[in-house]
Amino acid sequence: MEDQRERLYSGRALELVTGLKAVKLTLSARAKRDADKRDALSALIGSLDKRLSMMAYKDLIDEDMVIASGIVEGAARYVVGERLDCSGMRWIPERAEVLLHLRCIELNGDWERFFAWSYQRWLDQMQAGQRVLIRTNQADALPTAASIEVTDYHDLEPSQHATAA
Repeated sequence: MEDQRERLYSGRALELVTGLKAVKLTLSARAKRDADKRDALSALIGSLDKRLSMMAYKDLIDEDMVIASGIVEGAARYVVGERLDCSGMRWIPERAEVLLHLRCIELNGDWERFFAWSYQRWLDQMQAGQRVLIRTNQADALPTAASIEVTDYHDLEPSQHATAA
């Protein structure tokens, strides 16, 4: 088992799959005693074979990247669970998604920049003579990192700071 793990984590996943195929060939094709082993190996080989391009674990480890799912699961629990998974809460998927976008903006420390971006959009709409709806049932496109960079809260005129706050 340690040899197989070493192959996987040292960037030799293809060699691992080839070795498993060789082990499968040593099992009797007709013996009932080997049927479960053959089925298990076939399933494992099929699963690994389809994902060889995703198993560049050596490269990921060399780049100091995390290859386990625990961090992602913990982040999902923190971002989603602590805000949406409280007793008695029910959510319409669209509204939950919008709330999660706002939670991510807050957790990333981008609330000021997001507010400045939103405020600037309202100003642009008003200057263009458009009606500004602050509360609506229609989802509005959230900013991208590039569009937020264009508008910085600190770049607003001092008179706009009071209005923005």
